[in-house]
Amino acid sequence: MVRNAVQQLIAGSLSRREFTAALASLGVGATAAGQFADVLAANPRPPESIELAGVTGGQITCETLKLWDVEYVFGNTGAYEAGFVDALVDHPDIHYVLGLQEGSVMAMADGYARATGKTAFVNVHSITGTANALGLIVNAWADASPVVVSVGFSERSGENRGVFTETSKLESIPELFTKLSFLSSHGENLGESLRRAFRLATVLPSGPVFLGVPADVWSDKVEKTTLIPASRTDTQARIAPAVSAIDQAADWLTEAQNPLLIAGAELPRWGGLQELANVSDQLGAAVSGDTSSSRSSMGFPSDHPRYLGQLRRPIKTAVPYDVVLIAGASRLSLARGGHPLVPEGARIIEIGIREDHLARVYPADLLIYAHPELSLQKLQRAIKARKPNKNRRLANGRAATELSNKRRDELKTVLKKVWDSTPLAPERLATEIDAVIDKDAVVVTEGVTSDSAITNYIGFDQAGGGRRHLISSGGSLGWGVGAGIGARLGLPGKQVIVLLGDGSFQFAVQALWTARRFEVPLIIVIFNNRGYQANRWALARLKNRAVATGKYIGISLEDPDIDHVGIARAYGLEGERVEQPGDLEAALQRAMAAEKQGRAYVLDVLIDKRGGGADSSWHEKHVPSF
Repeated sequence: MVRNAVQQLIAGSLSRREFTAALASLGVGATAAGQFADVLAANPRPPESIELAGVTGGQITCETLKLWDVEYVFGNTGAYEAGFVDALVDHPDIHYVLGLQEGSVMAMADGYARATGKTAFVNVHSITGTANALGLIVNAWADASPVVVSVGFSERSGENRGVFTETSKLESIPELFTKLSFLSSHGENLGESLRRAFRLATVLPSGPVFLGVPADVWSDKVEKTTLIPASRTDTQARIAPAVSAIDQAADWLTEAQNPLLIAGAELPRWGGLQELANVSDQLGAAVSGDTSSSRSSMGFPSDHPRYLGQLRRPIKTAVPYDVVLIAGASRLSLARGGHPLVPEGARIIEIGIREDHLARVYPADLLIYAHPELSLQKLQRAIKARKPNKNRRLANGRAATELSNKRRDELKTVLKKVWDSTPLAPERLATEIDAVIDKDAVVVTEGVTSDSAITNYIGFDQAGGGRRHLISSGGSLGWGVGAGIGARLGLPGKQVIVLLGDGSFQFAVQALWTARRFEVPLIIVIFNNRGYQANRWALARLKNRAVATGKYIGISLEDPDIDHVGIARAYGLEGERVEQPGDLEAALQRAMAAEKQGRAYVLDVLIDKRGGGADSSWHEKHVPSF
């Protein structure tokens, strides 16, 4: 770690203050760290390139992974990747994490990258592995996860000869959902290709990069190649906002009669949550989460006095919102069914670096394409210089606090009403989970129709070093368990709990095997409503034949009932099913105890069915004459 800090200081990607802080975190005294920085400054020397001779492409790959501080390879490989996997034998510091299916492998890498901020490395096999991984590559793309996906394919000698699994234009398969998708067909420049992949995946806005490598490039030797250290390639630079844009935003916000701040998707990823809270304090402004359908991670302090939760419907206020700051970009339109979520006459300021998320179909009167944390730091200084009107700040603060308290009271009323429901209400399940998990746990969710209960009744505070929330916005199910495993591997000192629906669990149940093989402590809670409830809701909204007949096709997961715990046990894990509300607390304590002892534990909790068609017991049952 000290070596990495030294390399970054020399390369200029780390300031002197950041360097001394990094050394202090490793136990180096401030005086010694400062003197070390001074010596390096007086004797600058760029990190030396690494010259390799007579090495295979697999060895080149391993040496490159070391340069980029890669600790894990998430993989499910085949024969074409043998040259790389063989080279890993001599690199015990790079751990190969085997998954039983490529979707789970991608989810693990995604969770690791999201939790740590480091670039993850994946290795899968040919077109078959690429196809299996594609849905989860979509998720990584949607959430800008830095992942390098390496894929082996048939030897160059078999090109255009129809060899087994040969695929023309392999790189075109994931092209729509990667920052770059390309091939490296020469061992001499494999190191350059890998460096390019890591750099593109890492630089903000980050995202997955796909690299195809022929089998013989990994297995054959090259006479000579040069590898450039990551510190001469990686960049810590952040896009700064224009001074004029920050001044304009500060003017509008301080002059606003009632500003609204929205914590967008980018803040939990790249910082700015605390800065947004500071801006709220300066203005007395209400803070909303991103739109609920955007499936953005929660992270803004749940107990903040002016926090209104996710933006689900228009917010009714005595004084209409006249300036709206969307900090960190919003994924979806600020309208539902043609009804705007914010007043149409309000000025909208948007800050972000995901260009595909900026200014979707709603207007942006001021669009600031820049790093959100850096922009908010500059914005709060600009607001402070303008000395906002104290009376207006206090009045807006009181109104925002009243709205926040009203929301909390409504949630308490709902919880009291459903507390004794059988099967359990998801609100009670989330509340009891909130009461027992660690205050700084990482909560990975794929609950779909239970997500609102989870985000309403579990507290988060990433800004204050409290709980973090990871959720996928890509829409490909089968992400949660794998992402939880990756997050736990990346953050070994943190408790990780995975909350997901029964349908989501079954999409990638194979990931349980990896949790057992690598002894990953993990709590997995299944919100089991025994069906694809979101799809039933969609049919119910049509108010057509399904509603008229009670026949909701493709929904029920009953008959046979799935023994989720039995499946977990088959993979070597412990678990239990909870059917009665009174049994939940003790079951959660057993799960907590298992996790503290280093084991994964699966809780299958039956919850109530809700919404249109919930009372329908019909399901498909065609039995042909065999």
